[in-house]
Amino acid sequence: MVQLFPGLLYVFIITVIFTVLLVSFTAASLLSQARAIVRKRYIGSVFSKRNVKKVAKRHPVLATMTAMLLNLKDVESNRLLTTFKRPAAMRLYQKCLYVKPYFSSGAYLIQNSDIKAVSIVNSTLNVTFMQEDRIILLQCRGYNLLKWRDSLNALILNHK
Repeated sequence: MVQLFPGLLYVFIITVIFTVLLVSFTAASLLSQARAIVRKRYIGSVFSKRNVKKVAKRHPVLATMTAMLLNLKDVESNRLLTTFKRPAAMRLYQKCLYVKPYFSSGAYLIQNSDIKAVSIVNSTLNVTFMQEDRIILLQCRGYNLLKWRDSLNALILNHK
């Protein structure tokens, strides 16, 4: 009987670890799916798989392959539309800003005419844009943020 206790203890520990992992991964998956539904409702076609194909043959004005997409937030309701920080590639075109998170099939495509303000706060590039009467804030970190801010502001001013 005494010899069974170590074996039962191992089974109990393995069961607890498996249960905790299962519950945590399920919760993370459900949270991510819920954010995706909210993001789809708030930003519509700004994030889609077709955006990757739309810019495939264009030449960027400015490109950074190593950026970090911090978050996407609805400013008025203070609601985050993304779940976690992700590495991303950023490209700036004559008519749009393109941000594609790695390991994602879709990409963010923001028309320069929709961008209202570009600023740098605490080494973070903040791009504020309008989408269906909502003010959305996209925050990214990367290299040469001053160059990004100046290029975006120049394209926005030339577009208007």
